[in-house]
Amino acid sequence: MFIVAMAMVAFSLPLRVVLAENAAESLMRFKTALTNTDPSLANWIPSTNPCTGNWAGVLCYNGYVWALQLENMGLQGQIDVDSLAELSYLRTLSFINNNFQGSMPNWRKLRTLMSLYLSDNHFSGQIPNDAFEGMESLKKVYLSDNSFTGPIPESLASPRMVEVGLDNNHFSGAIPAIDSQNLQVFNVSNNDLQGPVPLSLLKLDPSSFTGN
Repeated sequence: MFIVAMAMVAFSLPLRVVLAENAAESLMRFKTALTNTDPSLANWIPSTNPCTGNWAGVLCYNGYVWALQLENMGLQGQIDVDSLAELSYLRTLSFINNNFQGSMPNWRKLRTLMSLYLSDNHFSGQIPNDAFEGMESLKKVYLSDNSFTGPIPESLASPRMVEVGLDNNHFSGAIPAIDSQNLQVFNVSNNDLQGPVPLSLLKLDPSSFTGN
């Protein structure tokens, strides 16, 4: 037993170091695709460990990057989802109140993501109907205060959803029925939606549907 335990320690410690180094490389590639990163991300130094070097907006648990909270930084440019997909323990992304624009990135590459916060940016265009398909862990999605158009993607109608914020966009068409026993927040106010509120959503605050 002792020999096995020592062997596990011998192999696990270098693995932890490798994971830390890979996390730094992945995050630096993510940063390179952005603009206006200084001074907000000035302390992202590739020679340091993101989890012990106090990298701005990087939240870790047990030595692994589990969340990026990059809010109110004026960030622009491309969101390199491929580099984020290399962070296998990443569970939460928050880019609230930045200057990202253009179409919705391909979040399906982040299969284990649990929470996605994109409110108060300049994203636009129609979101593909299958944009969140296969994201079995996703429970919270906030796309409020952008310029998204077209139908609300049906892939958001997951029984696992807890919070969905789509208010203050330009979504049109019908409201998809989300049959989730856990749903606590579903806000589609101030869009261009039409038709009845699905029965499964009538339990929610009526203000969640105003302005359509």
